[in-house]
Amino acid sequence: MAGVQTTRSPDSRTRPTPGPALRAASWLAVVTGVGTATLTVGHSGVTVPLVSALGPGGGDPVWPAAAGFAVATALFAAIAVGLFRRRAWAWPLATVVNGLVAASGVLQFRGAVSAVGVALGLASLVLLLTPAVRRELLPRD
Repeated sequence: MAGVQTTRSPDSRTRPTPGPALRAASWLAVVTGVGTATLTVGHSGVTVPLVSALGPGGGDPVWPAAAGFAVATALFAAIAVGLFRRRAWAWPLATVVNGLVAASGVLQFRGAVSAVGVALGLASLVLLLTPAVRRELLPRD
C-alpha cells in the first residue's frame, strides 16, 4: 500500500518492555474503570443482577453517585491509556485518583463493593509507589 509505514517507529524499537509492576498497575486501572462504569449504570436506576444484589437495593436512581462514578470511569480510562503508553502525567493522576478511591471507600464504607474498591485503590497505590514504576514513568534526565 502506498504511503503506509510498515516498520516500527524508532521510539518503539528503543523502548524496553514495561516491567511487571507497571503492567499490573495498567491492568488494575482497566479493571477499576470497568467497575466504576458498572457502578455508574447501577446507580442510574438500571437493575444489574450482581451489582444490585451487593448494593443498598432499590431501583431508584442516585444521580449524584452515578455522575461521580461516570467521572471516575473517564479518569480511569485516561489513567489506563497513560500507564500503557508510559506517559509521565499518568503517574500523579493515577496516584491521586487511587488515593481518593481508597479514602472514599473507607470513609463511606458500604460493604463488599466498597471493600473491593478500597483493595483495588490500595493495590494500585502500592504498585505506583514502587521504585520500578516510578523509574519507568518518571525518568530523570
